Amino acid sequence: MCNKIKEKFYDIAIRESSDLIKKIKEHPFNVELMNNTLDYEKFKFYLQQDYLYVTDCTRALLIIAAKANDIEIMDKLTSVAVGTFATRDYYREHFADCDLSDNHKKSKSCSAFTDFFMRVAYHNSVAEDFAASYPCFCIYQMVVRHIVESGIAPNNKYQKWIDFFNTEMINDVTKIMNKLYEKYSSDEQKNMLEFFHSGLELELAFWDEMYYSSLS
Repeated sequence: MCNKIKEKFYDIAIRESSDLIKKIKEHPFNVELMNNTLDYEKFKFYLQQDYLYVTDCTRALLIIAAKANDIEIMDKLTSVAVGTFATRDYYREHFADCDLSDNHKKSKSCSAFTDFFMRVAYHNSVAEDFAASYPCFCIYQMVVRHIVESGIAPNNKYQKWIDFFNTEMINDVTKIMNKLYEKYSSDEQKNMLEFFHSGLELELAFWDEMYYSSLS
């Protein structure tokens, strides 16, 4: 009798949160970005907030890396943190007209998201911590793949943003996530999936605010 193959974190998490993922893929912000019809002021507001968000995401990843007993995991998480922080450089290089600065005030949804994963980073296990931050990696890959597969409008002014997230590098992050999931108890695995789902809810709230807010 063959042993049942254990499902990986990625497969379970995506299946259990498929409703949220569908909403994010079909969000008007992302649809209009794909069609090159998104109001540039909305994109500018989004980029200003994501610029701030990336800073705290990096902080959280470094906290998680410092807590890891597995040196290989610590090394990989540190590399992920460095790569995440480099997003700011890319934004400044390619979207210099978006007034990117650490002096901007965080929006409500940005604050809620960063407060969430910073709190988890300080008070939970390494695996639970990373599960809370993981949505910000995998959902961008999913959104951009959906955009590319659906067809990008010619001469899209958001092409540089699409290019940046159209990468297989996020697969390395997924491998870390799957490895951590295998190591932990069923209770912690359940928590990981719940934190991932909560992170996706906050991602959706973030896109909602970027698109519908009067500040954009």
